[in-house]
This record gives sequence, structure tokens and C-alpha cells, in this order.
Amino acid sequence: MKRKGERMKYILMIASALFLLVGCSHKEEIKKESLGETRHAPDTSMSNEATPVSTNENPTTTSEHLISISKDPIDHLTPDSYELTDSSCPKGMIAPSYITDQSIFYVDDQSSEQPRDQIIAFSRSSETCDVLYEATEGINSLVGIDQTLYWTEYDTRRTSDVSWTIHALDLDTGKVQAIHEGESTNENPTPILTTHDQSLNWIQYEVKDDRVISQVINYDANTDKKSTLVTTELNENGSPDGDYILEQKRTGNSLLLHKAISKDGERRLTLERVADDEEHTLLTDEEILSFDGADDRFAYTSDEGLTIVDSGKEETYRFKTTSKRTPSDAAVFVNPHTVAFRDRTENVYLAGLDTRIALSLRRDGFGHTATKPIYFNDTLCFAVLKEESLDESVTFYTYKMK
Repeated sequence: MKRKGERMKYILMIASALFLLVGCSHKEEIKKESLGETRHAPDTSMSNEATPVSTNENPTTTSEHLISISKDPIDHLTPDSYELTDSSCPKGMIAPSYITDQSIFYVDDQSSEQPRDQIIAFSRSSETCDVLYEATEGINSLVGIDQTLYWTEYDTRRTSDVSWTIHALDLDTGKVQAIHEGESTNENPTPILTTHDQSLNWIQYEVKDDRVISQVINYDANTDKKSTLVTTELNENGSPDGDYILEQKRTGNSLLLHKAISKDGERRLTLERVADDEEHTLLTDEEILSFDGADDRFAYTSDEGLTIVDSGKEETYRFKTTSKRTPSDAAVFVNPHTVAFRDRTENVYLAGLDTRIALSLRRDGFGHTATKPIYFNDTLCFAVLKEESLDESVTFYTYKMK
């Protein structure tokens, strides 16, 4: 019981700064506050078999640039906007989870006492809403690949010791099937889904005696095959020793891992890139709120703002946040030269590495609060609440980036 209490203390310390206010799903953010503790990786690879990896512990950058803000109109980016005023659309603050040329998909989870969450499709042509699926319990981490939606379903009123199932919904046929299931125990979180091209990834944890095993699982949407990309282990017998994977994101042929590492009674957080059976440490002891990568570049947000690192050119670009109470978050590469991010929950920007300028996407009558931006199918999307009241209508903004 003492070890379990100590782990919960570390859980709250690690996750206290993560995912402020509205994001892709408020239940996802609540769940992420139950992230696990400290964690060193004896078995880390990009294949099904555990193989040794080399580690670059001292990455350096030689040139630093500041990103300034421009509020001038963006002539080449005219958004489409959709106000959810139709009677078929639920009221209250919602956030987009996935977008296609035809629809914007989100989760309606208004009933927190008895969760029977619904997956809603907002039609971009008729501007009406349609219920695609109603869960028996709660829905978390909704994403999509082409014409298929994926999500994790479980009793979202609980943060641990809960059984979960990953579902897939074919938008063409309406067929729903379970593709994976498991159980979250010992304060380990349920899976958060991420996508890249035709791949769906998540982290799942297994507890064996005093060891916590973290595995990054890959699901190939074309073949329906699952494989283990990375395995790490934390030994909690006595002083914790080992690695624990907090978050993951696939970026092309590499994998970004946010990890907690325990060794010799000390704990540190790292952001690492795993590629070609090699592990490179990108950051150490950073309080990361979000991260993403593209080619040789990676971006992350923290209490200080947005940082973009070009490893190939050894250059760093920084945007300093205007408020540490509600800092910058939700870094998303829309192309190798441009990162979308949210600042102070009030605006969404496009930070360009070539121009070193962050272009404001806020427009007249923009509203009070913006959700975190998502990027699917060459389209950037976020929602805006017009007023502070949750009874006010929500507007989706979409930007075609290609």
C-alpha cells in the first residue's frame, strides 16, 4: 500500500501540468492525469523482438531563433467555419477528434453521472449532426484513419482497475468491431490512441510481481495485424529502477517516446526518438505538455511556450508564452516547416520555421475559448466557444493546408 501511494504521488507530480482546459476530449485529459511514475529501458526496439539499442545522451543545438507573432490577415489561408446551431447538434463545449472532407467527428459526453457517450458526425455540407454510435459506458481517445474511426471504450468514471476495449467503426458500412481489449490495473492508465498514415498506436501496461512492463503496440489498418514496437520495464521492488513510457507518437520511420526513468533512487523525464534500433535522447527533465515530430525536426510545448528543434541544421526556434497560468500547448506539425499550436486557450497559431513568425488564426468574432487543434487528411481543425457560457453555440474552424 505504501508503494502504491508513493506511485500515485509521482503520477500527480508528472501529469499536473498536462493538458489544461479543453482538449480533444476532457475525459482524455482527466485520464492523462493518472499517468504512471518513473521508468530505464533494458528492452527497447522497433520490432517484435527485444534488441539492444545505442543512446545519444547529449544532443546539442548551436543556433537559437525567436518566433514573433503576426496578426496580419493570412491571405492564402481562408477558413471554412461551421456553427453548430442545428437542433440535431448537442449543446455545450465539444472538441473535434477527427475530420474528413465530408464530416467532423467528436464525442458528446454531457452525462458524467451515467456515461453513455455518443460519437457524433457533423456534416460539413448540411451542417447537421448524426449519432453514429452510443457506447454502453464511456468513450475516450477518438481518432481516425481514412474511413474508419477508432476509440477506447471503458467506464471513464474510473482511472484505473478497469477493463477496456479498442473499437473500430467503418464509416462506409456502419459496422463496429472490437480490435483489441485489455485491463488497466495498479494505477496504470488506459490506452491513448495515436495515428500515422495507416498505423494506429497505443501504450499498454502489464504488471508482473513488482515489475511494470510498458509496451507500444502498433495496429496496421491495412492488414489488421498487431505488433509490439517497444518494450520497457520498471522494477518497483525497493528503489524503483527502469523505464516507464508515459506517451508515444509515431512520426514516419521513427517513434517519439515521453518516458520517466528511475535509477539509483533518482527520477528524470525524457523525450526520446527510436529509429533503426537506435535510441536518441532529445530532451531531459522538461515538463512537456505536448510534442510532435516531422523528418529530423521535433516540437514540444511547456510552461515556457513552444520550442521547435531542427536536429539536422542544429537550430532551435522558440515562441515564449504570454501566460504560464494557461500556457501554450498542442504542438502539431502540418508540414515539416510549419507547426500549429494553441496559446492561452484563446488562439491558435501557425509557426513557420522559414519566416520565424507565428501567424494568428484568430478572426473578428472569434470567441472566448479555442480547443486544441487537430490535423487529419491535410486539414487543420479546432472548435471555438463564442461566449463563456456552455449554453452558447460552438463553431468549428477548418483550414485546408494542402
